[in-house]
Amino acid sequence: MIITVLIAGVHDPKWPVSPDSATDSPADYRIMSPFDEAALEIALRVRDARPGTVICVRVAGGGASAKIARAAAALNIADVATLANDRPWDQAAMARALASLCEGADLVLIGREFGDCDDGLVPPLLAGVLGLPFFGRAQTVEVGDAIRFMREAERETETLTLFAPLVVSVTNDRRTRLRKPLMKNVMFARQMDIPAIAAYPATSSAASLGAWHPGAAQRAATDCTMVGGGVHKQAAALAELLWESRA
Repeated sequence: MIITVLIAGVHDPKWPVSPDSATDSPADYRIMSPFDEAALEIALRVRDARPGTVICVRVAGGGASAKIARAAAALNIADVATLANDRPWDQAAMARALASLCEGADLVLIGREFGDCDDGLVPPLLAGVLGLPFFGRAQTVEVGDAIRFMREAERETETLTLFAPLVVSVTNDRRTRLRKPLMKNVMFARQMDIPAIAAYPATSSAASLGAWHPGAAQRAATDCTMVGGGVHKQAAALAELLWESRA
């Protein structure tokens, strides 16, 4: 079985975002997102149960993603490479670029939000480009006689059994926290040569980014009233404010 795990990484929240790093974070400032980690952990669990499984990890972001790629390699994954993504804002172009990396995979795992500049469109677009079924927001996996993905929707639990090539987007869940690597594998990953896959052609999409501007320095002023005291006092104060707003 071949599993391809697609990782985007995000800006490390420990470092402030400046206009210079908002769209091009330095390598030391990028880490796996919780969704990336959950997707990778699910792949590792499948391999644990089925030792013949081959895991291929592809990390978007080019050279700035080498740190993340080594973190994946430290989990005893030999096939790790980075992908240059010159258009992270163009979800359709990104999906087409990622599709070229998934040929021959029996299972494609990807975080439900692919990177910082995404609204959740890349995973379903990727499934559409590949022409494969899509299962979104998987929370965990059960591997026995079959591989079953699970997600919770309100008061219901939904499961899907893998029986043909499938694209699964993964959300973070306390049951799917990424394991810690062995120190010997960490040392090996530090010396590992991480291949780089060239950026996809700029002509892969008709869309082009006209301009990019940092957010407004100041927000509009808003009236704010602090309500203190106990619960009953707060409720009475809120009721009075709401009553006054009717006037």
